[in-house]
Amino acid sequence: MARSSLSFLKHVSKFTRKPVYYIRVWLPAERRYATAKSAAVLAEAMGLDSLRWPPSTKAGARHIAEAWLAARGGVSRRNNPLLWEYCLAFWDWDRSEYIKGKLERKQPIGKQHCHDSYYRIAEHVKPRIPGLYLRDVTAEDLDRLQLRLKKETALSEKTINMTIAAVITPLKEAYRLGKLPRDPAANFRGLSEDAKKRGIISAAEAAKLFTLPWESEPGRLAALTALSTGARLGEILALTRDDLISDFEGKPALWIRKSWSRYVGIKSTKTGNKKLVPLSAGLRDDLLRLASGNPRTDNFIFWGKKAGEPVTHRIIELGFCRQLRKIGIDETSRLARRVSFHSLRHYTNATLRGKLDDATLRLLMGHADPESTEHYDHLTGARLSEARTAIEKNILAFTGVPENVSDAEGMPKGAAS
Repeated sequence: MARSSLSFLKHVSKFTRKPVYYIRVWLPAERRYATAKSAAVLAEAMGLDSLRWPPSTKAGARHIAEAWLAARGGVSRRNNPLLWEYCLAFWDWDRSEYIKGKLERKQPIGKQHCHDSYYRIAEHVKPRIPGLYLRDVTAEDLDRLQLRLKKETALSEKTINMTIAAVITPLKEAYRLGKLPRDPAANFRGLSEDAKKRGIISAAEAAKLFTLPWESEPGRLAALTALSTGARLGEILALTRDDLISDFEGKPALWIRKSWSRYVGIKSTKTGNKKLVPLSAGLRDDLLRLASGNPRTDNFIFWGKKAGEPVTHRIIELGFCRQLRKIGIDETSRLARRVSFHSLRHYTNATLRGKLDDATLRLLMGHADPESTEHYDHLTGARLSEARTAIEKNILAFTGVPENVSDAEGMPKGAAS
C-alpha cells in the first residue's frame, strides 16, 4: 500500500493546553518517515501568516506542510540541504569553508584525505540516503547507514568506519556552528576492525622478482629501492639527485626527507620525519643513470612525462603487478594474499626483524610509533652500518643484487639533520 507523503502528529501543550501539530515527510528511498518537525516552527521559519494558517489546526498544519514540501525540506535549501549535498560541499577542496578555515589557521588537513572523503560520500553515502536532509539526521540514521554499508558492500570494517567519519565530521561542524540543534553523532559507535595482516612475499618470490627481466627499468629500480631501504612508494617517487649522498663512513646512502602525493605534490613523509638509509653502490649507480635521462630541470630520479612531476604511482604499481604474474602470482592470487607494491616494505621489515634491534629497525623503516614495527611482523622474529650489513646479508644476497659497497667516490657529500 502506498504511503501518504505527509503524516501529522497531534500533541497538547502542557503549558498552553492548545493542540500542537508536528509534520513528518515520507522518505521513499529510506522507506520511513523523517523526524517530526513542529508546524509552528516551520511556519515562523518560512514567514507564513500564522493567523491565516494557524499551526494549531490540522488545516493550517497541512498548508504549512505542503509549503514546506514544495520548498524541498522547509526552512530553505540553503539552511537545510540534503545530507549528501552538504557533505560533498564540506569536502570540496576548492570551495569548502571548513577547509579554507583550516588552511588559514595553519591547521593540518590533507588534500588527499579530503579527496578520499568526497569520493566516499559520492560513491557510498549518496546512493543510500538520497532523501535525508541535514536537520533530519538522527543517530539511528547513522547506525542504519553503517549496517547497510556492511551488508551491501565488500568494504572492510576500517573503510566503512572512514566512510561514516566522512559524514560525522561535517555533522559535528554543523552542530558547532549552530546549524543543528543537537549532535546526532555524539554517541556513535564504529565497527570493530578485524585487522588483517598485510600481504607479503616470500624470500624465494623476492629473489625471482629480480632474476627475471623487467619490462620497465624505472619499475625495477623502484621495487629494488623499496626492497633494500624499506621506503614507501611516495618517498621513492619524490627522490631527486641530491638525495643520493654519502653516509658518515663515506658509503652510498639515501636521504629520505619528502614524499610525493598525486593530489598535493611534494609533501613531508608520512611521519614527518627524515631518515638516512644505506644504499648499495650498484643501486646508487643505476639510480644516477636513470636520473641522467631526465630532460627537465626538476631532477626527479623517477621522472615522468610532465615537468615538475615524477612518474605516476599507477605506472609503478602496474609494472610491479606484471612482474608478479611472471613469477606465478596472478591477479586472483595477488588479491587473495593482499600483495601490493607496499608488500616490498613489509618484506624488508619482516626480514630484518631479529637481525637488527628494534630501535634501529624503527629508524630504518621510519616508524613513528614503536607498535608500528610489531604491526609488520610477518615472518621473522640485531645503527647505519648495522643496517647496511643486515640488508646486504639478508636481502640483497638473496635477490642477486651485487653487494658492492665501495666508497661513494664522486658522490655529493651530505649529512642528515
